[in-house]
Parts: sequence; structure tokens; C-alpha cells
Amino acid sequence: MNCCLCYIFLSFLSFTANYHPVHVSILNAEYTTGKSSIDLSFKVFTSDLELALAHNYSVAMNFGKANENKDVISYINKYFSSGIFSITVNNNYQPKLVFYKKEINEDAIWVHFKVPLNGKVKVLFITNMVLLDIYEDQTNLLIFAKDGKEMGYRFTSNQRDAKIKI
Repeated sequence: MNCCLCYIFLSFLSFTANYHPVHVSILNAEYTTGKSSIDLSFKVFTSDLELALAHNYSVAMNFGKANENKDVISYINKYFSSGIFSITVNNNYQPKLVFYKKEINEDAIWVHFKVPLNGKVKVLFITNMVLLDIYEDQTNLLIFAKDGKEMGYRFTSNQRDAKIKI
């Protein structure tokens, strides 16, 4: 009986260790006037990104583990470039995201991209549907910093886009 209770308790613990009731991601975007790119840093729960990649591409990532998928960068690029996230510059230029690193920090993963720019930026149109294909209640927060001044935006299933005047 004790052995059975122990098993149930350990099963519950392993389930709750990967479960979290709030589905949120944070995107830090930094732009400096005159710079030729925008730096993007997405922070998401590792288990959520693994679930999204498994759902969309039928692959296991195992982020940060000895058996991490050798094509992890390719799948991250594929997911973020699939239309789930986009930036349109000056209503006519949609640059490709350029992956440059990932970092795992406890139960979260940071995924970093650069967005190359051509010429002067007047307006950005951002679509952020990251993980909305997995969770209806997903909220994606954007902290956009321009020359050190920060602005905040919120993306949900009902509000997927933001227009930022530079």
C-alpha cells in the first residue's frame, strides 16, 4: 500500500514539475536608431516550446539534455519563421529572423534572433502568435526598447498584432 501511494505521489510530482497554470512568454526587442538590426530575445517555458515543436513537427527536442536533438536550431528557426512570428518594417519589408543563440535557464529557454534592417525605420508591424497554436490562453508580452525607452505590448488569441511607430 505504501509503495502504491509513493508511486502515485511521485507520478503527481513529475506531472506538476512540468505543468504550470499560466501560459506566458516574454519578448525583449531592442532597437537603437541608426543600428542595422533589431535584437530579439524570446523567453518561454522550455516544456511549452518542446510541446509546440513536438506538435508541429513530431520531434522530441530534449533541450539541455545529453540527448538533445541535433537539429534543434533548425526546428527553432522553422517554428519561429512559420508565420507564428513576423516583423514588417515600414509597411513593405519583412526581414528574415536570424538565429544566434539559445540559453536554458531552469525551466525557461531564451531564444535570441537578430532582425536585419535596410534603411531608416519609421514603423514596425509585429505579429506574435508564439505558442497560440498550443494554448488558447497563451499571453505573449513584448517589451520594446528604442534608444533605451521601453514600451509594453500584449498579444493574445484576440490581439495578435501591434503597430509600433518609431
